[in-house]
Amino acid sequence: MSSNSYVEYEIKSGVAYITINRPEALNALNPVVVEQLEKAFTKAENDTAVKGIAFCGVGKAFIAGADIKFFLENVKAGNLEPNITFTVDGHKLLRRFETCKKPTVAVVAGLSLGGGSEVALACQAIVGTDKASFAFPEAGIGIYPGLGGMIRTARMLGNDLAKYYITTGKTIRAGDAAALGIITKMADIDGIEGAVEQIVLNGAPDKYANPGAPAEYDHIAASMAGGGLKKLLSGEIPAGIDEEFAKTTASILAAKSPRALKFIDEIMDAQAKVSIDEAIQIELGSLVEMYSTKDALAGLSMPPGQKAEFTGE
Repeated sequence: MSSNSYVEYEIKSGVAYITINRPEALNALNPVVVEQLEKAFTKAENDTAVKGIAFCGVGKAFIAGADIKFFLENVKAGNLEPNITFTVDGHKLLRRFETCKKPTVAVVAGLSLGGGSEVALACQAIVGTDKASFAFPEAGIGIYPGLGGMIRTARMLGNDLAKYYITTGKTIRAGDAAALGIITKMADIDGIEGAVEQIVLNGAPDKYANPGAPAEYDHIAASMAGGGLKKLLSGEIPAGIDEEFAKTTASILAAKSPRALKFIDEIMDAQAKVSIDEAIQIELGSLVEMYSTKDALAGLSMPPGQKAEFTGE
């Protein structure tokens, strides 16, 4: 494998396995990786011998988001065009995953963060192991999820519960992801290919067929209902949640970018009223403004593991 080849392609039992092999960067997405993904996907889509398409990641991550260094360099240079182009192209590709005539399956056998969770959610089905996890850390680095994570999570879980996970960045572990319908089929490592083949054989189920979540998640969703985010940020306790949960959630939100939280709150409410394609345009419509904020610069500049000082500007 050459130094600039990050995507492997293999056909097994009629399934094209497209694997990101960039473990040193936890398979993070950058323009080169996305271009190679697109080429591999187009090859699989056009091959009549391929009945289904599966996406995998090498190592302990499925995809640990997009490559922050790429975004930061462009923000610092005052040239946002590459960031916008990357996001527009990414949306087009993920929408192709979602609408492909052949079943598309994400194999999540480790962590997925930000753009990685967005790639997985764009697939028609997800096979997950007990090591699978999903999270949206964007609000903690001054930005919002820009590749459809807000849209797809909301259409699967309902807007209020999705907004909780996206604003807090809380990890959705495998058990919860299965209970919430994010993971279509659980499997152990040895059973992954069998699970993928079964989905391909039967056709992927409609992931948006039963929006909402089991009753045990109602109190979490209640934290964001009826303007709950604004209430929590101002010290109020939204109806339907206890004081301890409200305090814990407010404390998590206090470490996030106020500017990013405002974007997320407003964008998700607007997206809930329109089609997926219109929702994508709403998301793209605020990108320049988002990348131009002081919070975005502060968050993207922060070394991993450290917390940025946000001003809400």
